[in-house]
Amino acid sequence: MLTYKFGNLMQKNIGSHGLPDDFFENNRELLAEIHQKINEGFNKGDFGFMKLPFEQPELDRIKKIAVDIRQKFKSVIVLGIGGSCLGALALHQAFNHPFHNQFSSPQIYFLDNVDPELIQALLDVIEIKKTLILVISKSGKTAETLSQFLLFFEKIKRAGSPKEQIIIITDPQKGPLREIAQEEEFVSFSIPPEVGGRYSVLTPVGLLPAAILKIDINALLKGAQTMAKRCQEIKNPAYLYALTHFLLLQQGYNIHVLFPYVYALRGLADWWRQLWAESLGKEGKGPTPVKALGVTDQHSQLQLYMEGPLDKVITFVTVKRFRSRLDIPIHFAPFADIAYLGGHTFNELIYTEQTATEAALTKAKRPNAKLEMDVVSPFELGEFFYCLELATVCCGLMMRINPLNQPGVELGKRYTQALMGREEYQNERLELTDWFFNLSQDEV
Repeated sequence: MLTYKFGNLMQKNIGSHGLPDDFFENNRELLAEIHQKINEGFNKGDFGFMKLPFEQPELDRIKKIAVDIRQKFKSVIVLGIGGSCLGALALHQAFNHPFHNQFSSPQIYFLDNVDPELIQALLDVIEIKKTLILVISKSGKTAETLSQFLLFFEKIKRAGSPKEQIIIITDPQKGPLREIAQEEEFVSFSIPPEVGGRYSVLTPVGLLPAAILKIDINALLKGAQTMAKRCQEIKNPAYLYALTHFLLLQQGYNIHVLFPYVYALRGLADWWRQLWAESLGKEGKGPTPVKALGVTDQHSQLQLYMEGPLDKVITFVTVKRFRSRLDIPIHFAPFADIAYLGGHTFNELIYTEQTATEAALTKAKRPNAKLEMDVVSPFELGEFFYCLELATVCCGLMMRINPLNQPGVELGKRYTQALMGREEYQNERLELTDWFFNLSQDEV
């Protein structure tokens, strides 16, 4: 079971910078208000991600097609960006060998960038006839994904069979990808209209890649169901994560760090970073999410966390037990700097380093908390995804902003399309020409 441990955010452990012992009771009415708003919003269809653990009309079809894909293809390429990629990538990293593509089939690649060198490098290593393309875009209008789709469609059209090698995941009724899927008779899956892209990991966006990779998606959904039931009470991990971070944000702690101490969970920090940033960063408000990885970033970020500005809340992500055990051999006994390590395990070492970092931060009066799992499992990642999605909505409502939209992203999208020649956005193109390209471009 996923637990949220927040003792090191409290005044009793970190002094006056922390939260008072009665912070929960003092904010019970606020949480009750937010809880009511969430339930009302859910009943109106606003928070579609909340129904996903319980309603999966395409689940059996996902499993069946995943089996077919494993039998037919050597490679799978996921074309998607942001919420159309990060959840599935986090699942892949959590449950597959770190060097999966070197010896497992199907190989899987997540192409979430339009850098031409990256795309060409991928083309260099795949056999196009033995490659399946998953095209994922909620709107069906994402320029990066559509440009990649055009390229791979052309490659497959010349050498293979687009109808057999392309699957589209998009809105069930509208958008160009839905129309193309119908016209070309591509296999397709739907993203529920009421589920935003960054909340879509428990739709076919995340479930189909996971099923292809033999990840237990039933257990993933079961974990999300369990967390959803836990969150029917006011005092639950999602609301407490949201409340503690909201209260500390009010005190000037506007940098929020997610710090997994499990290499396999590094992708969760990337997934969470988008969720937190896009949902909460608007109207001049919002924390800045930062990802870190233990133990790697003890040697690149910890100095700042220990002695830099008092503006950071750090949340470790830990497990009680690892899926592997590895001994540290005993050698070079005369060297004290080495000898003390021998006879222990790497499991002990990483656990000790996390504990030591937590203790050091607490002694330095730096707010830190912990999301702890028993072990990396589909069930507990299902809990994690649902917990953090609900926490994001809860925190956004406390901030009195809409956690579901992303208006700040849209202007850049329009400018991109204008500069690429889209007729509907020629006014934006003229605006850019008259303003941006005439700005003083100081350089050395």
